[in-house]
Amino acid sequence: MVASSARSWREHRGNLSLSLKPFDLSDSVKLANSITNHFQDFHVQNLCQLVHHVEGRGPFIVTQDGAAPDDPRMRQCSFVLTKRGTWLHFYLYLALPEVVRNQLTYFDTIAAVMRGAETLPPKVVVEDASSLQDLLRDTGFQPDTSDLVGQALLREVGLRHSQKAAVES
Repeated sequence: MVASSARSWREHRGNLSLSLKPFDLSDSVKLANSITNHFQDFHVQNLCQLVHHVEGRGPFIVTQDGAAPDDPRMRQCSFVLTKRGTWLHFYLYLALPEVVRNQLTYFDTIAAVMRGAETLPPKVVVEDASSLQDLLRDTGFQPDTSDLVGQALLREVGLRHSQKAAVES
C-alpha cells in the first residue's frame, strides 16, 4: 500500500508544472478611476433598517468608490455625497459627529437623491480636512456640555483652522 501511494505521488508530481514569471508591480497595484458626478456611478444605500430598525425606505446615503480627481497617486477611496453637492472622504465622514453626518448626507427620499444629482456641477469637488470647520458651521453643530468628544473636535478644528489662516496671511 505504501509503495503504491509513493508511486502515485511520483506520477502526480511528475505532472505538475511550475511556471515562474517575474513579479510585475502592475499586477498588484491598480490605479482607481476618478470619481464623477454622473448618477450612473453612484451607489444609493437604503439606511432604513440601520437607522429605524424596520423595513422601509429611507433615509438614503449616496456613495462612490474611486480616486479624488486631484490625487496624483490615484488611490482608491470611498466617498459620500453631501447635500452641498460635494464629496466627502469616508474617513472624514466618520470623523464628523453623527448629528452632522445625518444633516449633511442623509437624503429622505430617492426623489431627493435624484434632485441632488441633477444639480451637481460638472466638476467634482472633494471636501478635505480643512473643510471640516465649514461643514460644522453650516450644520449649526454645537455640542452640549456632556459631549466631550464633540467639544474636543470643535476645539481641535478651530485651532487648526486658525493656524491655517495665520499661515496664509
